[in-house]
Amino acid sequence: MEELLVFDASLMGKFDAKAGEEFSVDSIILMENAGGWVAKRILEMEDVFVVTVVAGPGNNGGDGIVAARHLLNHELSVNLILLANPEKLRGDARKNLEIAQRSGMNIYPVESEGEWEELLPFVERADVVVDAIFGTGLKREVQGLFARAIEDINLLAPLVVSVDLPSGVSSEDGSVMGVAVEADFTVTFEALKFGHIFPPGEDYCGDIEVVKIGIPPEAYEEEEVPYRFTHPEGLFPAKLFRRPSLSHKGDYGHVLVVAGSLGKTGAAAMAATAALRSGAGLVTLAAPEDLLPYIPVPPEVMTFPLPSSRGRIKAEATSLIEEMLEGKTVLAAGPGLGTWKETGEFLLALLEKSSLPRVLDADALNIISSAGEIPGRALTVLTPHPGEFSRLLSEPVEKNLRRRLERAREFARERGLYLVLKGYRTVVAAPDGTAYINSTGNPGMATGGSGDVLTGMLAGFLALAEEDEVEEAIVEAVGYHGLAGDLAASELTQPYITATDIIQYLPEAFGENA
Repeated sequence: MEELLVFDASLMGKFDAKAGEEFSVDSIILMENAGGWVAKRILEMEDVFVVTVVAGPGNNGGDGIVAARHLLNHELSVNLILLANPEKLRGDARKNLEIAQRSGMNIYPVESEGEWEELLPFVERADVVVDAIFGTGLKREVQGLFARAIEDINLLAPLVVSVDLPSGVSSEDGSVMGVAVEADFTVTFEALKFGHIFPPGEDYCGDIEVVKIGIPPEAYEEEEVPYRFTHPEGLFPAKLFRRPSLSHKGDYGHVLVVAGSLGKTGAAAMAATAALRSGAGLVTLAAPEDLLPYIPVPPEVMTFPLPSSRGRIKAEATSLIEEMLEGKTVLAAGPGLGTWKETGEFLLALLEKSSLPRVLDADALNIISSAGEIPGRALTVLTPHPGEFSRLLSEPVEKNLRRRLERAREFARERGLYLVLKGYRTVVAAPDGTAYINSTGNPGMATGGSGDVLTGMLAGFLALAEEDEVEEAIVEAVGYHGLAGDLAASELTQPYITATDIIQYLPEAFGENA
């Protein structure tokens, strides 16, 4: 699994401070390195002779001033537009401004829209405009002179390089604070920020490069950095495709899928098929006995008939639980199951009696929401979409959408389980509070059955995982689910993707790292 750390603004500030306090790395050195990296990237571009740096009054502006000095030292034509009274700059930014002033750089302080308008030719005629107005520290909507400057940069600049984060994008959640710079390239420092990976902010960043500016790794190795941006690679495709010659089906787990009800047989079929396609050695589908002849599972999937009435599991199926669980290694429950009272009683009894690792989705989530508890003590993976998550919390959907990362971490930590909160940038929250933000997937996957496929994949990956591989198995299942959807979208286009297309593209997705 490939992963990048993600910092919020408070973590970045903490590590900046720790670098100085515990490792004697002066903050002005960090600013020098940050600005130097921005200049280096611009110097690597072709046909760049004239650069305009638009700097704000804070440390992001200081980074821009350093970049301007480095570019001037390399004999480029540089104009520095400072959106502030020079006397108002403080600390390292002030020191670097004084250095720039002594270097003979063209510096234009601007405190009004009228003064800014006079300098628009410097924006329009530059080969590159450097956006160093706000960076990650922005907490309120952009207004006045700053809003006007951002609008004109978007309108007139031929190419824009943003320092750390496009100005106007929130580093905390990717929202646009009124107006934001539309960058072609963003150079960010030490780690990604939420504004780089969540919409709409991600669409304003252009190409992103993460560079190290001198904070010792030890400054945050022992700190809690709970957020990871992940992409699948390696471990589980190796298990799928490089199996020992003497292995047999029993070495790769036996997934039990409990799913299906009248009108929802497809959900059961997709979950079982996805488990099989994800490498499980054996898959058994337990479903209402009167529907089993109509569920289109592959012939490799075994079946276990459950007493039913009109396509719904009856409470008397509880007596078959021990027989049904015999020899199984992973349980997946919920797709298309229905929430009939007797079905709910059966599911709750199953969860209470089973010690298998379990993946609970769809109607299983609705049943446990109504019950107010998750029976049993087995390793648990819940896979809600935002609506189901809100039902689990008994809170409005809007509240949890605004705080999805924080709420997912709290929920997983408080209950000691894994939470897969589905949606664009699906979040996997672990019991220790770590949150993995998935990099794969696309809006075309917002289609019926996509979650059922993910349930089967999670169960299949868990069937392959050793005890110390569980977390990686869950994260990689989510990643490969999205990657298969991306491959499908590349050939079929997003509006035409179906859930079964995701299954069809799984071999290609796994083959990317086989």
